[in-house]
Amino acid sequence: MENQDRAMRYARQIARMIQVDTVRRPGADKENFDRLHAVMAELFPRVFEGCRRWEFESSLLFCWPGKTRRALVLMSHQDVVEAPGAWKYPPFSGTIAEGKLWGRGALDVKGNLHDIFQAVEELMEAGYTPEWDVYIAASHEEETGGNTLIVDFLREQGIVPEMLVDEGSSIQPCPVPGFDGHAAMVSVAEKGYIDVKCVARGPGGHASIPGKGTPLPRLGAFMCEVENTDLFPVRLSSASAEMYRRMAALSADEGERAYLTAIAEERPGWQESLGERQKEMLGTTIAFTMAGGSQAANVIPQEAYVICNIRVAPGETVAGAVAALQAVADRHQVELEVLRSNEPSPVTDPRREAFVRVERAIQAAWPGTEVLPFLLSGGTDTKHFVSLCPNCLRFTAYRISADQQVRCHAIDENIDLDTIPNGVDFFKNLIQGL
Repeated sequence: MENQDRAMRYARQIARMIQVDTVRRPGADKENFDRLHAVMAELFPRVFEGCRRWEFESSLLFCWPGKTRRALVLMSHQDVVEAPGAWKYPPFSGTIAEGKLWGRGALDVKGNLHDIFQAVEELMEAGYTPEWDVYIAASHEEETGGNTLIVDFLREQGIVPEMLVDEGSSIQPCPVPGFDGHAAMVSVAEKGYIDVKCVARGPGGHASIPGKGTPLPRLGAFMCEVENTDLFPVRLSSASAEMYRRMAALSADEGERAYLTAIAEERPGWQESLGERQKEMLGTTIAFTMAGGSQAANVIPQEAYVICNIRVAPGETVAGAVAALQAVADRHQVELEVLRSNEPSPVTDPRREAFVRVERAIQAAWPGTEVLPFLLSGGTDTKHFVSLCPNCLRFTAYRISADQQVRCHAIDENIDLDTIPNGVDFFKNLIQGL
């Protein structure tokens, strides 16, 4: 009953945060972020009154001083993505129904942000003083690429956090066949990011006399070759190897255990044994996402383009990925322009104390949960901190279903009420376990 009461109380608090629309709209959203800050100040008065606080545009940074100058950063963002479509419950209503909290930001990531603040609020109320300085960082534009305002400030102040925990993967149905349970997927690295504009040019002309080799067919041939070629080799990082080792230990099936061990040890033929989903998780990927040509149905364009998004696996580089794509582009007379890029993050060793501390905090909050190191395909604000902090981990402190996972950034985003208290306990455990 106590856990149910906590779950409902926390859900109502998160609902109030969801009810403030914080979709990033440059030049027209400061009032909304100010409203969210006012709601948070009401929900977490001890944090807002008892911690040092800085505001960078609408990004927030708090410091709860500890007994030493060692520092932990807990991070989740305030902004959310747009919420189009027909939702079961209005996306900014924060509806509590069917044992769930519904709304944009419930999972990504106002729920996690709430749990960080609530954990600190409760520890402060209990009179606890942390061993380390605890920083809470909350960007206001993670969904649009983030900013470096907070990390620049920390660097200027000479503050080098020993450990950072940001949003990431979560507790999900365990991916090991034959293992009936959940696993906490703790991201130890995230892939790099590249947007590339691929342009084909020609003389253009009237569609009634098309000729051959015009821009759009060349782009089509280029995309088909990229789609049907293994442009990027799949390599195994030390963290991914550890993930497969742990998965093998969990498997009750002897054949599956041998298969996972062979991957972990990179035995001959391991790459060929991977399924497409595994290759996508471990390796560099490319997806074509946008296109453009002429503005009329009877005009051959002088210029046509497609835009592709590349996610660069740790161990690879932006330059290497672009060079591999360029080799194909040259065969089709396609020019490449890099619009935006960042390198893949360093890999935090899952054998290090930082990972062990997160693992302990998870298992104390969710007893019996297995913990697997994981490579995050998406991007987070952590990318701005990896040059400052040596141990960066990414974990959203909720247990979610496969259905809830795909509703992130989609219609009917929701979380179960009964997982929310565990999320608060996770952050309390982590702070107290330093």
